[in-house]
Amino acid sequence: MKKEPILPESRDTTFRDQVLKTHVGEKIPTCMQCGICVGSCPVSHEMDYTPRQLVRMVQLGLKKEVLSSNTIWICTACFSCSVRCPRGIHPTELMETLKPIAIAEGIINKNAKFDNVFSSVIKNNGRASEFLLISRYSMTELGMIKQLPFGLAMMAKGKLPLSIDRMENTRELEAIFKLGEKSGEQKIENKDIKEKDKDKEPQETKMQENENEKVEAKK
Repeated sequence: MKKEPILPESRDTTFRDQVLKTHVGEKIPTCMQCGICVGSCPVSHEMDYTPRQLVRMVQLGLKKEVLSSNTIWICTACFSCSVRCPRGIHPTELMETLKPIAIAEGIINKNAKFDNVFSSVIKNNGRASEFLLISRYSMTELGMIKQLPFGLAMMAKGKLPLSIDRMENTRELEAIFKLGEKSGEQKIENKDIKEKDKDKEPQETKMQENENEKVEAKK
């Protein structure tokens, strides 16, 4: 896959500081780019930027490239990279930290489908259901049809139960999801306000310049 060159002016120090101030980001500056995380990752070949590259991009404050990357959504959370990192950096937790930031920024990634389906299953039932998860995800990802023979074989051996185990009381769980949705909406609203303020600034500056010109003309 051809990648666009990363320009110095694309660096965002505010984003970098935002990540570094989290408990996950404390050790990110110590990364020595040894590549152990990449060698440990079972899906690094599917990522547009490897975990090592993503950590370095966070160090540089490359907000757009980091949040638009499919890496944070493809990560399987196997924790191999976190366990083996000699600097004690936790790339797995970094991925989970970056996801809500990307969502709040309104960045849509096609690889977020699985996360959305998983969240929906948990929200409705309170527990994960392998059958519901696989069936619903297959409806959004047509490539999963290739896994049908494997799925049928698992069902035949009783490895993929069709029964759905539901939580009796999901009241607290619903409250957690509502709190998260409210927080996300607030962040998007704040972003829209900031963008509107930025649009107003050039207009206000121009109006002020016109007023100054009129005053000078009267003199």
